[in-house]
Formats: sequence, C-alpha cells, structure tokens
Amino acid sequence: MQAADRVRLVLLGVLWSGGFLFTRIAVPAFGPLVLVDLRVLIAGLILLLWVVARGELPPFWRRWREYLVLGALNVALPFTLIAYAALTLPASLGSILMATVPLFTAPIAAVQLNERVSGRQAAGLIVGFIGVGILVGLRPLSLTPAFAAAVSALLGAAVLYAFGGVYTARRFTGASPVESTIGQQLGAFVLILPFALAAPPRAWPPTSAIMALLILAVFSSVLAYLLFFRLITSIGATATATVSYLLPLFGTIWAVVVAQERIGLETLVGMLVILAGVVLATGTRLSLPHRRLAT
Repeated sequence: MQAADRVRLVLLGVLWSGGFLFTRIAVPAFGPLVLVDLRVLIAGLILLLWVVARGELPPFWRRWREYLVLGALNVALPFTLIAYAALTLPASLGSILMATVPLFTAPIAAVQLNERVSGRQAAGLIVGFIGVGILVGLRPLSLTPAFAAAVSALLGAAVLYAFGGVYTARRFTGASPVESTIGQQLGAFVLILPFALAAPPRAWPPTSAIMALLILAVFSSVLAYLLFFRLITSIGATATATVSYLLPLFGTIWAVVVAQERIGLETLVGMLVILAGVVLATGTRLSLPHRRLAT
C-alpha cells in the first residue's frame, strides 16, 4: 500500500467515524428515511453541480441499473439501518460495532472470488463476534428489545457494506470515483424517496439537526465516498474494508469530544477483542518496522 493510500485510508476513517455521531444528532428531528434521503440528495447534487461546472459530466446514467444496486447495498439500506440504530445507541458503541465490516467482507469476498476461508479467518470471525458479545453484554445498558434491534440493525448494515464493497470491486474497478459516487447517491435517493414521502418530519428541524445533516452530506458522503472509490480501485475491497480498524478509535474520540460520552472498561475490552478478530479475519500482519543490516 502506497503512502498516499494510507493517508486516504486514515482520512476516510476520520470522516466515516463521525457519521454515526452526526446521524444521532439529526435523526430524531428528521426521522431515518427523510434524513437518509436528504443526505444522499444533497451529496449527489453537490457533486453533480461540481462536475457540470468543470465541464466533465460523467455518463453515469448509462449504468443506471448497476447504480441502483450499488445505491441499495452501499447507501440506501445501510444508511437507513444506521439511522434507525442511532435513535437508541450511543455514538461510541455504534462506531465500534461498525468495525465488524471486515469480518463479513472476508468470507463474502472469498465466496465471490472462489477463495477458501482459512482457519485463521474462521478464528477471526469467532473472536470478532465474541467481542461484539462482550461489548453489548457488559455495557451498563438495559438489554431491551429496542436495544437488541438497534444492534442487529448495525450488524445488518455491516453485512450490506461488505456486499457493497465486493460488488464495487467486481463491477466498478477502474471507474471514475466521481461517477461512482454520483451514481450511487442518486440511485439511493430514487430508492428511498417513496418511503421518505410517506414519513415526513412532524415539525421543522432545529438548526443543530440541519447542520448535522449538511456535515453528513458533505463530509461523510461526498468526500468520504470519493476516497472510498479511489481506494477500491487502488488497493481493492478487502484492504479498503480495513478502514474499519480506525472507526472505533476515531468514533470514540468524536463521541467523547463532541457528545461528552463516558467510555467504560467494557467498551475498551470489547473494542480490542473485535479488532483482534478483524486482524485475524483479514489476514493482516502486525509487525514493528525494522532496519536491514548492511552486509
């Protein structure tokens, strides 16, 4: 992985890790469906206006069927599940659970690419889900049906992201990151629109919710997905999924600094076990840098 790709990966982690926090701020006012639909519409229009101003409009409409599929897997469904979960879960817990994306990416990529799942990967999957159990079971929160549904929604979003990453690698490798971002955002908007119209907000959202929506659209969607598609083309789906290593760290920082959430020992233990499972499942080798001795 080149140094520039490492920088992009870290920046993507920073942008995506704040997404759950700002979703949590905005979703009570807008509702999950309207929030997601406005987010993808704003993101798609910003990019569309930008490329039109540059005179470089990509013909994304030629692959509209594929962008509808990509918009469903990568945006519409996971964004909606995340927004639903944000109504219940703290931001730190949400960002940590999203670190499970590589746990699902590894076996899905193996099946799609006809690769065998190694013993190490299988062990990683088991360890990762033990970490989820620790994180959820030891937190000082009531294990209510709403809490369980929110956790299930986030894990479902992680599965969808895994499918979306593999689908992107198979169908859009080499495609323009700008075209792919516009295509999937507008595709997601079309898919969600009928449901969003059926569930409008009950009142005009407060300024804080509107600002959170704009942050989600510009930073967590436009900038983040430009980086995402660039990384998919450059380093592949599985390597790009390792951005999830960074989500717990930056997500916890966002939650502590912005939302003043308190982080307990169970959060740290669960985070470490999940990341250990992710490292095993993706075959990542952690080693200290060393110098070669001159001969």
